[in-house]
Amino acid sequence: MEIVNIQRDLMEVPFAQRKELGIKVSMYEQGISPELPTADIREGFILICHGGSAEFEYFHTKYNLRARDIIIAFPGDIYSLSNASEGFSSSWVSFDMQTMDEALYNFPSTFFSHIADFPVYNLTDNDEYSNRMEYLKILASKLADHDNICRYEIMLAMLRSMFMEILNRIVRNFRINTSEPKHRRRLLDEFVNTVSVNPDKREVAYFAERLCITPKYLSAIVADGTSFTAKEFIDRSAISTIKQLLRTTDLSVKQIAEQLNFSGSGNLCRFFKTNTGITISDFKRELKG
Repeated sequence: MEIVNIQRDLMEVPFAQRKELGIKVSMYEQGISPELPTADIREGFILICHGGSAEFEYFHTKYNLRARDIIIAFPGDIYSLSNASEGFSSSWVSFDMQTMDEALYNFPSTFFSHIADFPVYNLTDNDEYSNRMEYLKILASKLADHDNICRYEIMLAMLRSMFMEILNRIVRNFRINTSEPKHRRRLLDEFVNTVSVNPDKREVAYFAERLCITPKYLSAIVADGTSFTAKEFIDRSAISTIKQLLRTTDLSVKQIAEQLNFSGSGNLCRFFKTNTGITISDFKRELKG
């Protein structure tokens, strides 16, 4: 086959048809830090702080950023970055809703609820810091490669891999103390998995029965391993599921209530307002920007 024919055939692949990229990358270079991500409700981001300080407010909770802190926020989240010191520097990648849905396809709902509770953590390990920065550097280089017909697919794969690294860290570190008996760690893991695949169940007694233990013992295990009560963990997971359905589907509030086994749309709305501080209508309005 002639080279010209190969080039013609390759240019007909669907990769080349995507023009708009829902990904932006800003890197700290030569003493100049990029502008901070704007509080655009339609975009999420992963940001790494290199030095200095700033204030990050996330759903009315404030965090004081320091060197090597990493922030994760999703489209639709309510946040602000402000009061950056003169020496504050950072690098970040932002992404829109469609990109997030593709990059995080099949991620467990507990991943989103965990990020909602812990959007900031410190990259104390040098290898972990270098690893995250390497992802951002590759993303930046691919974003600049306009002649690459697979540019979006490569960036999407890199972003998904970066999130997988974050998920792996959570699985490794966000669990009960390793000195705890193995059966307690196993029970916590089973509880987390059972909650994620049963979003329509919200009673501690149901999950305790599934694990063949008492509700009191389950609550003790969850509190030791997550710093939340079993009920708080279940409710946070439910909120994460509701937000995902509101973000990614055209289901009505009534349909979501039926799917998640609420007694009615009013009950679902009250549950959402109690656990988030905002109404579903406000949340949907923020999604539309």
